[in-house]
Amino acid sequence: MDDGITPRDLKIDMIREGLKGIRKRYLECLASKKREVCYAVAANELMSMFGSLMPRVIHDPEVRYYILYGVDQLLVYDADMDRLRLTTIEEVANIVFNST
Repeated sequence: MDDGITPRDLKIDMIREGLKGIRKRYLECLASKKREVCYAVAANELMSMFGSLMPRVIHDPEVRYYILYGVDQLLVYDADMDRLRLTTIEEVANIVFNST
């Protein structure tokens, strides 16, 4: 269902570079600051990058793995490996439920 807010077309190259940069700065921050401080900085960068779309972004505590969801697809990204995959909710559900 299109809610009028969720983007139909994800700007993949821009998203990929932004997320990779956030992960890089997070890792650099860990060299001199506490994990909590670095996470707060990374979370602030995510909010700046996505604004009102931030609820559409899921990430792990180390800001390495991301899932962004749009109307028709999910973007799954690993910032360390710079691997990206577009998929559907149905495909993810099938993988999760068939792996148990």
